[in-house]
Amino acid sequence: MSGTFRQLIAQSGSVRQMGASPAAMVQAEDPKQPMSATYEGMEGGTATDCAVILTALGVEHKAVEAHLKPLGQSTRLSEEIHPNGTIYTQGQFKAHNCTWNVAIAQIDMGNASAAIEAVRAIEHFKPRVILFVGVAGGIKDVKIGDVVAASVVYGYECGKLIDARTLPRPKLGEADYDLKQRAQAEARKDDWREQIGSGATSSETTSTVYVKPIAAGEKVIASRKAEVYKYLREYYDDAIAVEMEGFGFLKATQQVKNVSAMVIRGISDLINGKNDDSVEPEQIRQEKAARHASAFAFTLLAKLDGEGVTERAQVYQSTAEIALDSTLPEGMISLNVQAMMEDNRYYAHAHHRKRTFTSQGQFDRSLIDLHQQIEGNLAADNLLSAIDNCNAGVKNSKDCLVGQLLAWLHQQQNDSPDRVPCLTIDERTEFEIPWELLESGKKPVGVTFQTVRQRQIEAKAITVNPCCGGGVLVYAHAEYGGWQRYQRRQFTVFQEFLSQMQKPAAEFGLVFIDGFSVEEPLKSSPTAYIKRSKLFKGGTSIVFISGQLNLDAAIGLTHRALLTNFLEHGAKGIVGTLRRVDRTRAKEVVEQFSDEHRRHPEWTVPEILRRLRERVWEALEDEVNEEICAAYLATFLHVYYGNPMTKLQLTAAESESND
Repeated sequence: MSGTFRQLIAQSGSVRQMGASPAAMVQAEDPKQPMSATYEGMEGGTATDCAVILTALGVEHKAVEAHLKPLGQSTRLSEEIHPNGTIYTQGQFKAHNCTWNVAIAQIDMGNASAAIEAVRAIEHFKPRVILFVGVAGGIKDVKIGDVVAASVVYGYECGKLIDARTLPRPKLGEADYDLKQRAQAEARKDDWREQIGSGATSSETTSTVYVKPIAAGEKVIASRKAEVYKYLREYYDDAIAVEMEGFGFLKATQQVKNVSAMVIRGISDLINGKNDDSVEPEQIRQEKAARHASAFAFTLLAKLDGEGVTERAQVYQSTAEIALDSTLPEGMISLNVQAMMEDNRYYAHAHHRKRTFTSQGQFDRSLIDLHQQIEGNLAADNLLSAIDNCNAGVKNSKDCLVGQLLAWLHQQQNDSPDRVPCLTIDERTEFEIPWELLESGKKPVGVTFQTVRQRQIEAKAITVNPCCGGGVLVYAHAEYGGWQRYQRRQFTVFQEFLSQMQKPAAEFGLVFIDGFSVEEPLKSSPTAYIKRSKLFKGGTSIVFISGQLNLDAAIGLTHRALLTNFLEHGAKGIVGTLRRVDRTRAKEVVEQFSDEHRRHPEWTVPEILRRLRERVWEALEDEVNEEICAAYLATFLHVYYGNPMTKLQLTAAESESND
């Protein structure tokens, strides 16, 4: 990104990052600076999304620009130059449900250029929506000023040439379903004309929107007598318009997940009489067509999520994913860290209220060493010394990115001394940083904050009760006294336990797995059971995995990937462990967790874990011995993934009471 836009983003207090990939091993070629989400004057709780719009003509670019306002407190639309040279114009568009951050580029004409630029823009901006907006020639059933939102775009140049005849070999690009559905809904209304603006003439009120096929090739067709026109009418008879970029654009976007794409064209001329300017000059026709296409494109953005206003807090509580692209609820801090392609260089972005931390740099070597030492077999007291050395190294290094970030986090806590913020961590590095063990000020992060680790999970559109109610489903060889006070069912054979999750009558608020009970490697993957579990489909359970399941390497499933798998298929949250945890101490953590929940059922799961860490940290401050060190490590290496609002409402056993 250009330095100017980086500075603007930093000033505006921005966040746009949806979460880490399940493998948490993704590296960013050029870490994406999040688009602005909390501009001055924006209403609290307004969600923000990113869109890219490509055009091929200057008149098309101007028509799109007319819908945008400057970012933040700027007085004009900003520019960003891609490393390959493409210039993007940046602005924002306020809609019913959200504010869209929009990047526009005018590219070279042709399908090949459109394909290249589409992929380039998606990789650079990570948009939710990408559109190609411009003008086209009408083939049939349309008039000047009509709009065609392409359901499909035929690549009519694809074929086999035999003598003087071309036999078609049809290839097409298809618009994404969500945009096609919204386009069909808006085509039935007249609302889109409101986006045309005050310059609209009376004749423009009769323009029509069609959601139909168009054709795209490398030729400008100027006459009905042209062989290409006859070819289109013979083999692509349902196409009502023709242009030069849509096929390449959609073929490219279809190869990319998590982005919706569509081609929207205004009719600027008809094949018959293309160059007849006696009624309206070509320039006027193109301006009108471009205005109409842009008006309909921004109508789609405005109504893509419906017309009702959704409060951010409601969406936030309803999913296992936190979309860190909006104004966060009070007391929430977001953190995104990702690796760069350069050796030992990382990028970090954090957001709290209207304050941001944005920087890139290196990690102190002690932080990387700590990751390896936790994996090793050091005695607990020696590992504690390694943690202390790491914290000292991070604080004393002027260039350590994590040290700078921890100092910023400490300032956020100083500004809110009466409450414990929730820190959501979206980390994409080659190793998982033990954030809870690092010190922010004089206390570990796991004590100062409720920590929630993020994973990329598809958001659900329905509101889900944040409380998980029911009994406890247990897989363990040993008895866990804390779970005995609740209605429970316990299994000692792992496959039988997995089979229980398939039964529709099972209602459990907590699923507990004792990883130490799997003595031999688990040779069959549990993912098929998790995916089809009727227990998780209602979003009513969390999973607590104490210790790491001993998974056979041949099944290609890591411990962290297993945690994500539960979330992907409906678990409200996951309590898991980072790497090495002592068996005896891990069991103590489970018992303490159960006790805290019994005494304080109003606490969320992240708050229960924070309280456990706070207690053992205070004990370690008073006395250092091997037992307390082991308890300290086991407690801090239990972390939480998922919905930070989750609470447990477990059903007491008949002979027990939660009082």
